[in-house]
Amino acid sequence: MEPVDFLTLSTIVEGELGHPALLVHDLNASLNDWDALIPELVISGHKAYACDLFGHGQSPHPQDASRYYAQMHFTAFRRWVDSLNLTRAPILIGHGFGAYLCLRYALGHPYKVFRLILINPLIMPEQISPLVMSLDRYPFWESLAERFAPNWTRRQLLGIPKKFDPALEQRIMTDVLRTSPFNRRVLPTIADLTPELPLLPIRSLFLWGQDDHLLDMSMLPLLVEDMVEIRAVPLAGLGHRPHLEATEEINRLIINFLIGL
Repeated sequence: MEPVDFLTLSTIVEGELGHPALLVHDLNASLNDWDALIPELVISGHKAYACDLFGHGQSPHPQDASRYYAQMHFTAFRRWVDSLNLTRAPILIGHGFGAYLCLRYALGHPYKVFRLILINPLIMPEQISPLVMSLDRYPFWESLAERFAPNWTRRQLLGIPKKFDPALEQRIMTDVLRTSPFNRRVLPTIADLTPELPLLPIRSLFLWGQDDHLLDMSMLPLLVEDMVEIRAVPLAGLGHRPHLEATEEINRLIINFLIGL
């Protein structure tokens, strides 16, 4: 039986005092994505909160496929933020679809967010790979490709580069296997946030790997070039997960941004 509170998200909290920083992972991932960043945030004087989105990790996995769409995830995210009962406007840090949720929240609640950090952010449907967009429509082809070319299929669908830490790749695959198969339904339901982006008043850091094969990042420079409050940092040679591919560099960029360097 599906739990009534399926929108209640599993959460970890690190740090006793400091400015709250909320971390939101991508689809088919988990809060484990932030294992390297959270200690850096705590050391630099922040209190870190990370959640598993529903259908991921330790959060509920609804068995009803109709639950899986962007608006439902956003409702769960908004409820999660409210449930923390924060006394200070938080820093939001998101990756991929998690960045979409953070940006959408910031656009709707600009005075409830202190800083915004987005890693390979999903902002509009046009960024999504046609291969990924077709999965819910043609699941047979995915199962066929998985059967006859499993390694190629996993790498293509997850945006894993050929030269990647095997231990980290295994961790990513473990997280994927723990997620609901209905997550494939979410991406085609996202809204286009680009019309509202120029209205964003929050000081923000946009980081993205230029070799992302899941989301087209080539559109970002034009979107943010005239925005005074946005610092944009394209990262050559990195793909969809720069915070995992170049952990030390990304952590340094994030912490320096937060402490004003």
